[in-house]
Amino acid sequence: MIRIVWITALACVLGLVLYIPSSVPPERLMQTVRAEHELNTSLWGMAAADRILERMLNLQASGLNVSTPPPETVQLAGPGINSAMTSEFGQMSTRLFASPYFKSVDALFTLATLRAATLIHVLPLLLVFLLVCAIDGFAVRSVRAREFAAHSAEVYTMSAASAIALLSLVLVAMFLPFTINPLYTIAALLLMLFVLSRAIANYHVIR
Repeated sequence: MIRIVWITALACVLGLVLYIPSSVPPERLMQTVRAEHELNTSLWGMAAADRILERMLNLQASGLNVSTPPPETVQLAGPGINSAMTSEFGQMSTRLFASPYFKSVDALFTLATLRAATLIHVLPLLLVFLLVCAIDGFAVRSVRAREFAAHSAEVYTMSAASAIALLSLVLVAMFLPFTINPLYTIAALLLMLFVLSRAIANYHVIR
């Protein structure tokens, strides 16, 4: 069941990455980027929003710009390839990578990178909540073991599947082309961690 949830989520992300650039212009995606930056400013303050934006730019700088064609030296090479053919291939690559589709792909990844940078901003909060949930889950599991209380395999399976589903939902939401309040994404991650603690509490090692 968990594997099915993961495969479905990855298929949804791949479908979004391929479909959205063909239906949403880059200008609209960049408007969404600006709208979410304004949301970050209202939620965290101007200084924090600027740090999130700077982190996004750093992540982009370390990544690949898909609308930039490869250098001509690596576009086409090999014995018997004349300069005219190389030039024609270079022009074709330039037209292809300058197309609205590839520009939309770039804008979509800019939006996803901004959302990832926002999550990095609240990572300390998520890590603290993760620690609390893990301690609570292991404590409940230890108490049940001392009391010889039965662990629920059904609760474990449903909790683990729900946690994976929530994480998958967050992953899909990173690529949605409309404005999403970051508090919704953070709430989904906090709920995922709580549900994960229930899975830990009901985990039973079969010996």
